[in-house]
Amino acid sequence: MIKNKPKKPEYSKYVSELGRVCKIAFDKGLIDTHSGNISMGIKKSILITKTGKSLIDLKPSDFTAVPLDPEKQSRNGLNPAKSMRASEPSSELEVHKFILKSFPGSTVFHSHPVNAIALSLVLNKKRAAKFKSSPLVIRKLHAEYPGLDKITPVDFESAYFFPEIYILPLKFIEDIKSGGLKLKLQAKDMFKENGVFMIKSHGSFSWGPTPLEALRWTMSLEASSEIILKSLSF
Repeated sequence: MIKNKPKKPEYSKYVSELGRVCKIAFDKGLIDTHSGNISMGIKKSILITKTGKSLIDLKPSDFTAVPLDPEKQSRNGLNPAKSMRASEPSSELEVHKFILKSFPGSTVFHSHPVNAIALSLVLNKKRAAKFKSSPLVIRKLHAEYPGLDKITPVDFESAYFFPEIYILPLKFIEDIKSGGLKLKLQAKDMFKENGVFMIKSHGSFSWGPTPLEALRWTMSLEASSEIILKSLSF
């Protein structure tokens, strides 16, 4: 008896919603024609844009699905590494995994908001961020990565939703990608009050239960950063 092959998961129904959010992000100047990436956690997999793909007019062929936990999949007799090389997921895949392991089922959106990036470059020139009263996990993070900084929104709307937004040094993300993270940290340990953080000089990562919610945090970050930059100019 010939067994029927298992059907591949149907992901196309999610693509239109992710594409709509990316189009809004492009119209708002949060990404250019070929920057950024977006993913969605679906059960034990991640649906993520392929490397080098434009986020404008996304099609199902612009995405690939990879396991959230390749080692576990491998123990179950699968070989995810081979399929990952063939399908070329975004180079930010490991960062998306880092977030999704703590916040399963979320959409993760990586973009390059201009004002937020500019603010990440000038804040430490204006004042040194203080972490003495921060949670222990943040103090440990600061000790390991002295370049850690934070944005403190000055406008009422942003401060209501996120009193602080961490600016992580590029080295932190490089350590996540390479598996060289010395601290046993999870995203849920670091980000309990909001779903967004900055990478200094690089861009932002935001997430939420829906694509629109992930975009919302990015837009709030960018608006707050623009307000701070304008206030610093006086």
